[in-house]
Amino acid sequence: MRPLPPTEPEPGSRERERVVDRSPRPVPASDDEVPVPARRAAHALIVMALEVVDRRRAPQNTRGAFPPHLMEMLRSLARVGVPGQHLGPARLHRLHIHAAGAVATDAGPDEDSGPRDYEVCATYARGPRLFAVAARIRVTSTGAGCTALRLV
Repeated sequence: MRPLPPTEPEPGSRERERVVDRSPRPVPASDDEVPVPARRAAHALIVMALEVVDRRRAPQNTRGAFPPHLMEMLRSLARVGVPGQHLGPARLHRLHIHAAGAVATDAGPDEDSGPRDYEVCATYARGPRLFAVAARIRVTSTGAGCTALRLV
């Protein structure tokens, strides 16, 4: 029988092996600045748009979430199809949302600051491929709506 090799490092060996990485690293944006209702609204609006395009939801069942020009665009995409539609139904993959600009109101930090715009970018999967969608949403005290939408 042979003795086991030592499991503890020798004193001072760690300092020789340690390499300090001083390269700047990107700091992810804080998710705390976007309220949960805005995140939920963004998720629901993107899913709703994908369901209309995939013909899994009737356009009139979007509860006024899209203005008329976007509804017409979604109807057209549902009729003619989108790239990769033959790969299967769209599944939301990842969603990013951030405030579109500063709110200029006299409301305090705890008061309702009125309508707020957010920019949303997301990826969705069809089969093994990923596609992108970008949107701008407006969240008010009574609900949320999409003001711009682009499926790529």
